[in-house]
Amino acid sequence: MPKNTDQRTRRASAIRGALTGIAARLLAAAVLLWVRRNMPDGVLSTLLLALILVELGSIIPTIVVLKQRLNEIEGGEEDAAAQY
Repeated sequence: MPKNTDQRTRRASAIRGALTGIAARLLAAAVLLWVRRNMPDGVLSTLLLALILVELGSIIPTIVVLKQRLNEIEGGEEDAAAQY
């Protein structure tokens, strides 16, 4: 029974961490978009647009890594490594 609870705690922690990271990226993209909205077209405006796209694009790897982490927790890899 403790093993299930430990896995549940690890899963919740991984999900909470990923959601926090995603929320931070969305907030950063929103702030950059807000800064960019009244800016005249030019190099700085294009740079801010690129940064917004990078922030939003980094959400996909976060989700992929979260899935991998959840699979590791489900497979018990961390428990097996703790035995050594």
